[in-house]
Amino acid sequence: MSFFIGLWQRYVLDVRAKTDREALAWQAEHGVDAADRRLAAVLVTVMLCLIFTRYYGSSGRLNYWTDLFAVIGLDDWGQALEHWATRSENRRFNGRMFWAVGRVIGYVVFPIIVIKLFIREPISSFGLRVKGILPHAKVYALMLAGIAPLVVIVSFFESFQRKYPFYALRAGESWWPHFILWELLYAAQFVALEFFFRGFMVHGAKYRLGYASIWVMMVPYMMIHFGKPLPECVGSIIAGFVLGTLSLKSNSVWWGVAIHVAVAWGMDLLSLWQRGIL
Repeated sequence: MSFFIGLWQRYVLDVRAKTDREALAWQAEHGVDAADRRLAAVLVTVMLCLIFTRYYGSSGRLNYWTDLFAVIGLDDWGQALEHWATRSENRRFNGRMFWAVGRVIGYVVFPIIVIKLFIREPISSFGLRVKGILPHAKVYALMLAGIAPLVVIVSFFESFQRKYPFYALRAGESWWPHFILWELLYAAQFVALEFFFRGFMVHGAKYRLGYASIWVMMVPYMMIHFGKPLPECVGSIIAGFVLGTLSLKSNSVWWGVAIHVAVAWGMDLLSLWQRGIL
């Protein structure tokens, strides 16, 4: 028990105190108004990016793209995109690729533009630090060890097997190229997701909100899991808290990316195994 109490002290209470001190020091140096402007830039960007990924980042909502192309006189482009994503021979893969690329654009490209043009700080300060993160690997490994049995258990649920993998590998279908390429794209969007929520949002809001930036991040992060199996949606609350706190502790999202990719790939393989395809 003392081990877990020590973890809570080191990775939650100490991180909270340190982050709140840094927020006050930043405000003392730059002013509360500057902290407010930074927070506004981050949260407005978050809202716009979530709108983009919701309405323009899914092959199921291509009407928004076709309408946009029609307005600017590029009707043929809209029709070509619709055919490529929904009616071409490789539509199953193309639709998933469209989804993954949409999230990379919404979660990475737009925030980086805001960081460069408005916040004007190094991108690495938004959770992309690599140097010095190795000592934190043990905590993430402990987290993965706790998650893995739960993933195995939920893999027996029919709702889980219906949902995963997102690119449904059919019996007798070769893993290459589509399934392997999809899994790589799937990993890339997890890099984007971790940067957006645990990097851009947490580190972007911390100088105004301190440790409370984690609680603000957890709300939209949980909401993007609506439509997924209930255990996964509930689990996203815990994951958001833990990964957000660890991001503040390590100033990096990379171990969080590793956890997310390992769990996601494991879920896909378990689903295929449960259905007798693997």
